Amino acid sequence: MIRRVAAALVLTLALTGCGLPFREAGNWEFLSRIGEEMPGTGAPNGSVAAADESSAPADEAADEYSAAVPEAAREAKVLTWQSLLGTQEQEEEPEDPYTDPMAWEYCFQYLDEPGQQWYRDIQRILAGMGQEQELSAESLEAGLTEEDIDRIFCYVLADHPEYFYVDGYRYTKYSRMDKLIKITFSGSYTYDSQECDARWKQIQEAAEALLARAPHGEDDYEKVRYVYETLIRNTDYVLDAPDSQNLYSVLVNGASVCQGYAKATQYLLNHLGIPCVLVQGQVEPGEGHAWNLLCLDGEYYYMDTTWGDASYRQAEGDSLQEEGTPQVNYDYLCVTTRQLLRTHVPGQDVPLPECTATEGNYYVREGCMFSACEEEALQQAFDRAISEGRQEISLKCTEEEVYRELLDHLVEQKEVFSYLGPDCSTLHYARNEKQLSITFWFS
Repeated sequence: MIRRVAAALVLTLALTGCGLPFREAGNWEFLSRIGEEMPGTGAPNGSVAAADESSAPADEAADEYSAAVPEAAREAKVLTWQSLLGTQEQEEEPEDPYTDPMAWEYCFQYLDEPGQQWYRDIQRILAGMGQEQELSAESLEAGLTEEDIDRIFCYVLADHPEYFYVDGYRYTKYSRMDKLIKITFSGSYTYDSQECDARWKQIQEAAEALLARAPHGEDDYEKVRYVYETLIRNTDYVLDAPDSQNLYSVLVNGASVCQGYAKATQYLLNHLGIPCVLVQGQVEPGEGHAWNLLCLDGEYYYMDTTWGDASYRQAEGDSLQEEGTPQVNYDYLCVTTRQLLRTHVPGQDVPLPECTATEGNYYVREGCMFSACEEEALQQAFDRAISEGRQEISLKCTEEEVYRELLDHLVEQKEVFSYLGPDCSTLHYARNEKQLSITFWFS
């Protein structure tokens, strides 16, 4: 008989203000692994005790590994996670009440057939809150290894925001004569099944209420704008918000970080018939972040609901944030790759399209994109904002030279007052140098 060891794997993750673990090359970095002996003990490095003997054949060995998705923490905070792994008996596969048929499986399409099989296996296990279930042996024979598990696990979660209760996984690999013959997979869940059912009902009720108020015409841009504005106006960016890594925090609690914003955006847009997927990467100064890729009228765009929320900048301590700044910042509503890369760096986990279309961009649709400082176009933009009862207007320029000219005309020469008319009593403005935009709010 061979001993099966229950070990504590020490996993150090650098966390960001958005609660995203920083991962090199899409994989968790294991600082200690089963099988490395501690000097003078004969025990695996990091193990806490020798476990019971298993019933595996004498020429088979079983090793266990785990990875967790921790809760949000403040920027640059480093936590050490320990998981005590034990053996569990195979459970009967439960029903799948959670998988959303409206989810856009963008990442799935970038897997080969063996990878897609493991994707379905992991999806089935997570959807049923399963434990110790075997991944396809055919995919293992086709060349997949334990190194592929984290990548495929992340693909499943990127495609499926409805798995709000999943916070990690572990797997056990079985070897015979140094040959890997089987891998079993277990999800790690933040709630038990009863609590999951209750929270899932709350999520669905909250989402249905928001979707019922969404525009129902043929213009998908208006639906995207509705989701962007609605989530921002009903959510506060709070670094230590509970459940911040899932859509429950946004749809039910109204407080979250970037993962929550992005997953709620993804869920609502998918249910409005607009394909949307989670994207992870980094933003300055090198912190992890999450946003969305969506397909609008056959064209790809990026959207960052978190950065569209003024409370995000306030939580980050932005000294440039003015009192009374409009809550919604439209710089990140349907932008191109070129615009996004001024502030964001997408991860390399899954191929992403080059987003070049501008027809669905907020500033283009609202007549507030300027390729030249033209007084007639400016007057039309201000008149439209005032006629719609708005007390703010955002303008964006295609080039820095135009942006400088617009600033000089409106601010330095104070011509903005001529566009607002004599009824304007107060005026403030804020500018985004990287996005070449300027926002005025007035009364």
